[in-house]
Amino acid sequence: MFGFGGSVKIYYCPTPVNMRKSFDGLAGAVEEYIKQDPESGHVFAFFSRNKKLVKLLQWEDGGFVIWMKRLEQGGFHIPQSVDGRIELTCRELAAILSGIKPQRYYKRYSKKS
Repeated sequence: MFGFGGSVKIYYCPTPVNMRKSFDGLAGAVEEYIKQDPESGHVFAFFSRNKKLVKLLQWEDGGFVIWMKRLEQGGFHIPQSVDGRIELTCRELAAILSGIKPQRYYKRYSKKS
C-alpha cells in the first residue's frame, strides 16, 4: 500500500464517473463535481457505477498520477455522505481499498475532555 503526506487531503466524488476518462477527463470532473483545484496535490477518488473500479488522481511534481484498482468480486463500500462531506481520512481510504466497511469500524480510544 502506498501512503500520502500529512497535509494531503483525500476527496471522493459522490457522483459515479465514466471510468474511460483519463488524466484530463478526471481533472475536469474534479473541478465540476468536487469544486477543487486538481493541481492542488490532494488525492481525488472516483468510483465506477457498479463500485468495482476506483481511480485515484493526484498532482505530483509537475504531472498527474493515476492509481487504479479493479475488484474481481464484490464492490467497494463507500461511506454515505449525509451532510455533503466528500473528504476521507487516510484510514478510511485504506479501509475502503481493503474491503472493510467504514461504518463497521470505530476508534477504540478517544481523547478525554
